[in-house]
Amino acid sequence: MKMKRVLIITYHFPPVNNINARRFGDMAPYMPNFGWEPIILTTKSEGSLAVKVPEENIIRIGKNYYKEGIVSEEGYRGIPLILKLPYFFYKKLGIEIWSIDRFLFTWGKEVKKNKEIIKKRKPDLIIATCYPHAPLWIGRFLSKEMKKPWIADLQDPLSLWNNSKFPFIKFLDEQIDKSLLKSAAAIITLGSYLSSRMERLYKRPIEIIYNGFDEIERDNRKEDEILAPERKTKIIYYAGRFHLHRMPAIKLFIDWLAKNKKENFCFNLRSLGPMEANKEILKYAKDKNVLSKINLLPPASPEVIYQEEKEIDVLILFEDLNKVMRNSEGTLPGKLMEYLQFQAPIIAVNRSDSEIGEILRKTSRGYLVSNIEELDKAIQDVLCKKLPVFDWEKVKFYSRFNQCKNLCEIFNKVTFL
Repeated sequence: MKMKRVLIITYHFPPVNNINARRFGDMAPYMPNFGWEPIILTTKSEGSLAVKVPEENIIRIGKNYYKEGIVSEEGYRGIPLILKLPYFFYKKLGIEIWSIDRFLFTWGKEVKKNKEIIKKRKPDLIIATCYPHAPLWIGRFLSKEMKKPWIADLQDPLSLWNNSKFPFIKFLDEQIDKSLLKSAAAIITLGSYLSSRMERLYKRPIEIIYNGFDEIERDNRKEDEILAPERKTKIIYYAGRFHLHRMPAIKLFIDWLAKNKKENFCFNLRSLGPMEANKEILKYAKDKNVLSKINLLPPASPEVIYQEEKEIDVLILFEDLNKVMRNSEGTLPGKLMEYLQFQAPIIAVNRSDSEIGEILRKTSRGYLVSNIEELDKAIQDVLCKKLPVFDWEKVKFYSRFNQCKNLCEIFNKVTFL
């Protein structure tokens, strides 16, 4: 049977190493198992992530703005100099339209200039993923040009994340959002909370495809290689970026360290910044007199981080404790999926109604905590080895292989319509 082709439009793709690149960078290699050959439309990027798809299957157009390592600022990376001042006022005045982003006017233009190169690949189906959101517009455009169905993959929602204080701006964003996705043959997102919100907005079924993890990495190891080594000082570990919304969660954790200075715990932190966040964390720890319990480590390769996560005592996540922001209860970080395969218990510091808690309960993989008492109870359970029973069969549902299988079933439904 002839293999079908899917054109995957994604601004971020390996070797650049971020969660947006990992979604299809790690899932695309499984697609041939289910009858689909992936063709990637992406940017020319640099980074440490392995490219698992043959380069002849990748169309690289334009330069990727993302730089690995510790960043010095969050908000203005990738913005052309001429647009920085307008973009500053755009954000300050609270008139952002989430459905339209700056990459539509930069990368989007470059892609359109090279549309004939893309058409020559003759895909049977198009899937466009965000963030940024420009790939969605490109997906719709190429769908019309090639008369092929397209699927919208919403790692980040569009107008649902608009928190503008002006009702008209929210309304306008919603109308653009709905118009953009109206022609999509299917819409996909990362979790059940966002799925239900999107179903109300778009008035159609929304499919769920999780980021997943590579179960083959576990299946090739012996059980004694999976278990963390016994050590007197327990290590709590996190590797990732500290966006502003995560700071209250890490400060809550530092408060726990301050109240339990005699406990044999240390916190190994591989932070990607921003640098201001790193400085704030270290200052807060110093003020609480627990700086000696925190090891701030430099960024490392995915292989080093994987090895550390495999051998650690506790894996910790930090997300938004604030219930005021819409949608943060539906945030499912890729780091959660990465953690599921390891033996160490997971502690997620997040708002109490987070969907993270639902997944941890389903898989018996750890604890969701939102205050210092719950955090203390979870860590005491770790000390006393009152841990959830690891059930690999429950965890395996979230493997990247199984998630790719589900995705390719959606591909088949769309192309057989």
